[in-house]
Amino acid sequence: MKILSTMLSLALLAGFSLRSTAQITVEDSLSVSAIAQLLEGPDVGISNVQVNCIVTAMGHFSGPSELTIGDGLVLTTGYVDWLAAPVTFIAAVEWGIPGDVDLEPDAGCITYDACALEFDCIPAGDTLLFNFSFGSDEYPYSVGVYNDVMAVFVSGPDIPVPVNVALLPDGTPVSINNVNNANNSALFHDNLADSGQYVSYNGFTDKLTAIHAVIPGMTYHIKAVVADALDANMDSGLFLEAHSFRSGTLTTGVKDLHRTTLGISQRGGIVTVALPEGIAASELLVFDAMGRTVRQVAVTGREGSFDTSALPTGAYSVLPRNGAGVLPVRFVKE
Repeated sequence: MKILSTMLSLALLAGFSLRSTAQITVEDSLSVSAIAQLLEGPDVGISNVQVNCIVTAMGHFSGPSELTIGDGLVLTTGYVDWLAAPVTFIAAVEWGIPGDVDLEPDAGCITYDACALEFDCIPAGDTLLFNFSFGSDEYPYSVGVYNDVMAVFVSGPDIPVPVNVALLPDGTPVSINNVNNANNSALFHDNLADSGQYVSYNGFTDKLTAIHAVIPGMTYHIKAVVADALDANMDSGLFLEAHSFRSGTLTTGVKDLHRTTLGISQRGGIVTVALPEGIAASELLVFDAMGRTVRQVAVTGREGSFDTSALPTGAYSVLPRNGAGVLPVRFVKE
C-alpha cells in the first residue's frame, strides 16, 4: 500500500528533481491575474479571483503525460510539484488545515486539506462549459474507505443555491468511490497498473466536460474545490483545462432549432444542417469548442448530415465553408 509520511516524502523529494524527470512542468505561486488568463476561454470574462489554498498546492501544469489534459490549472491537497513524477513516487502531505463543508455531503464524511479557487465570470452565451479531470494517490487501495472528492459549484441570478456542475456524464459526483476500476471504469485511467512515468497519482479520470445553462451577460460565481476525505494523508487533485471556461448558444437533446441563417436538427446522434435561401456552399465545417476543425461535411441539395457518435462529449459549431457573414449554429454531443 502506498502510505508514506510527509517527512519521508520530503526526503525522497530532496533526492531528485521532479521537474527534470517528468515531461510535464509545474509552476506554483501563481498571481490571480495569471490564473484568470489561464482559465479564460472564448466568450467568457473572468474576474475577482480568490485563492483559498496553500500557495504551493495550486499551480499551472503543462506538457505531454498520461493525463488527457495537457495544459491547465491543478488544485491539490498536497504539494503541486509532486504531481510531476513517476507513479512510484508517493504524494502524501498532511497540511493540518480544514476541509470544505460543501464537499462533505458527497464525501459522506469529514474532509481535510481543502484547496479552493473562487472567481466571477460573465458568459456571453446561454451555456457555460469547461473541461476538468480528477486524480488521486488514494487509488486503488482506498476505494470504499477514503472517498476524496472534488466539485465545481456555480451560483448566479438564476442559481441562488450553488450547484455542482462538474459531474460524471450520468450526473454522479466525482470522487474516489464513484469513479475507479469497478465504478464508471470507462472514464478511469489506472496509472499504477500502467506504470505511469510522468504523473505521480495512481489513477485519474478522463477529461470530462461540464455544461450548465446560464443567462447571457449576467455574472456567475464559481467555486472549484478538492479535499481529502476521512484522513489527510494521500493527495488528490482537480485539473481544470486551460482556456476551457467558455460559453455559447447551444441546442441540446432531440429538438430542432431554426435560426435566421442556418437550420439545425439533432436526432439519434445524427445532426442535419440546412442552408437557407441565398446561402450557397458545397461543404460544411464542424468545429469543436476550441475552434479546431473536426469534420468536413458535404452538402447535398441544401443539407448536410453527419453522425456524431465518434465525437467526444462537448459543444460544437457548424459553418458553411467560405460562409462570410453567416452565424454559426451550435450543438452539444452529450
